[in-house]
Amino acid sequence: MKHKNILVALDGSKPSFAALDQAIYLARQNQGTVTGVFVIPLFSVNVARPKSKLGAALASAGKKVLEHAKFRCATNGVLFREKILCGNEGFKLVNFAKSNKADLIIMGSRGQSNAREFVLGSVSHYVSQKSPIPVLIVK
Repeated sequence: MKHKNILVALDGSKPSFAALDQAIYLARQNQGTVTGVFVIPLFSVNVARPKSKLGAALASAGKKVLEHAKFRCATNGVLFREKILCGNEGFKLVNFAKSNKADLIIMGSRGQSNAREFVLGSVSHYVSQKSPIPVLIVK
């Protein structure tokens, strides 16, 4: 199966950049594109209104992560698109992938929020269970 439209979940963690490297590799093999998605977590949205200092800081952090990903893609000759979303990470990733006709979702096995994953369940687990699109989880 050719994966031409690859969505990669990015949060700035090492596993998310390992997922980006895998996305770049597959995109180069299939002349595809990579869409990097940074999701500002739901708890942050509730605490920080989008126009607050915390909301602005979270959006700024997301922009930096996506800029780094764009640079890595460009140096490897891969077209990169970016999107920042706010809300429940797993739900947002699955819906964005479906609405943008992604062929594959790639994400790290662990993200930035280990304590929340213990209580609420991991985002990668949610996405792998709920997505109708194939999911590749990178360690």
